[in-house]
Amino acid sequence: MTRAVARLPLVELRAKGLCRVEYPPYDVCVALVEGQPFAIEDGCNHAGASLSEGHQDGETITCPMHGYVFSLKTGELLAPLGLCGDQRRFACRVEGDEVVIEDTFELEVR
Repeated sequence: MTRAVARLPLVELRAKGLCRVEYPPYDVCVALVEGQPFAIEDGCNHAGASLSEGHQDGETITCPMHGYVFSLKTGELLAPLGLCGDQRRFACRVEGDEVVIEDTFELEVR
């Protein structure tokens, strides 16, 4: 199952390039890659720096604190390997003039 966790005006994302969307308990980094929105958890798994303040190069983002590189499409840590984990990834879609960020969750019925 998925649920919308946040919405972001598409015009804002196009203007800024990288956007941080706050949605407790998450902060989400949203970016456009080849015109498509992608979202990963904003706080770097290594030391918590905001990835939305980092540098985007195509489909990768570099953490501004220590230079860790992550895939914006998958959240995968690309470099340096083995020093921290992958970033949580969120599903994104464009709905009208907004980017809708979704989270996958499981409902446990007892």
